[in-house]
Amino acid sequence: MKQPVLSNGHGGRISSPSVAARTKVPRAAAAPIKEASSSPAPAPAPAPAPATPPRARRLVRVSSKEERVVTAAAAKPKRHKEDSEEETRKLRGEVEALRKEVDRLQLLNTELECDKSGLTHQLALARCTITRLQEQHDIHKAQTAAAQRSNQKDDAMSRPQPPKPPSPPPPPPPSSKILGRAPAPPPPPPQHGKISTVNKATALVEMYNSLNKRDTKKAVAVSAAHHNSIVGELQNRSTHLLAIKTDVETKGELINGLINKVHTNTYTDVEQVLTFVDWLDQQLSTLSDETGVLKHFTWPEKKADALREAAFEYRDLKCVVTEVSSLSVDDGSPTSCEATLRKISSLLDKLEKSMKRLLSLRSSAMPCYEQFGIPTEWMLDSGIASKIKVASVALAKVHMKRVLKEIVADTGGGNTAALVAQSVRFTYRVHQFAGGLDSEAMRAFEELTQRSRLTTA
Repeated sequence: MKQPVLSNGHGGRISSPSVAARTKVPRAAAAPIKEASSSPAPAPAPAPAPATPPRARRLVRVSSKEERVVTAAAAKPKRHKEDSEEETRKLRGEVEALRKEVDRLQLLNTELECDKSGLTHQLALARCTITRLQEQHDIHKAQTAAAQRSNQKDDAMSRPQPPKPPSPPPPPPPSSKILGRAPAPPPPPPQHGKISTVNKATALVEMYNSLNKRDTKKAVAVSAAHHNSIVGELQNRSTHLLAIKTDVETKGELINGLINKVHTNTYTDVEQVLTFVDWLDQQLSTLSDETGVLKHFTWPEKKADALREAAFEYRDLKCVVTEVSSLSVDDGSPTSCEATLRKISSLLDKLEKSMKRLLSLRSSAMPCYEQFGIPTEWMLDSGIASKIKVASVALAKVHMKRVLKEIVADTGGGNTAALVAQSVRFTYRVHQFAGGLDSEAMRAFEELTQRSRLTTA
């Protein structure tokens, strides 16, 4: 049985079994209808499953493709997000590594800059040293050349007439001698068209060599004189070093006795230290060079320096206190009030500086003094420090009394308020420095305030 052939609308033919099946169904259904009249109807056959049309199948395939595309499209952003996060982590790690590398390079650059500056400084110093040495060399060279020229000139002036050389054949004509120059050679005999033959003047060569030897010997002598002066200094030939050597040889017993006294002397107060240091300095002053001589002995330098330091500081503080204590308002000098007050203020400045120096010395040198057996009671608050405070209170009393004297003499009272204010400020400064005032200073202050009230009233 032939299958039906369908046209696709373009002139071609398509055989389709499904279409043939659809065309056969009506005929099969018609057959039972004709037999229904003659025989009883059999049970109906099960209906065949409806065939899926091609268009429906294509739609199903398209739908499944779309679902796969949608699923792939939904999974793609998730994978892209994971890839982006991984890439971000990698980039952050690289950035952190680069940052660490930059920090390391910056630190290395800083170290190289420091090394560069140090090398630049050393190079500059080396150049300065080279320049200085070159200048010294040029100066020495110029001096040597000048000495050589001077010696040559003196030799030429004082040199006698050299003996005439033996007359070689032909004998040379006599020539006049110029100062410092060899006699001129004889003129060659004229020859026409031929090269003249010359003979060696042996006497001239010998004289020239003798002159050169003499000049060289004098230059060497001048240079040796400078060298010997330096070497003589180094070899203890100078007057200073000879004096040191003489003291070392002749005063060894004296120096050993001084060393023994420095080691063994004991002191009960700082006044004894002051006396001993004065005697020690007097003995050492007989040496030509104290440092140069004592370095040849086992001199107790640290203890001697500590004794001298303690004596110097105590003497200086004592002098300041004595100067302040000697100041009086009734000294009879015609000094103006302003000059007197200015002097009193400068003395208070000295006292304050002396107190600061004493406190600094107490913290730095007191353990050393105790180690060497030097008295330290004078450095305490009950020692020279209390005398300094008492002296400052005495300054305040002198200041107030001088202001009172000026107020009494000033009948107009125009300058009273300024003087009283100045005196009050100064007295307060002393009060803070000394920690208070004594009864006499308080009476002077009360009198000053009463006098100022009366004057202003």
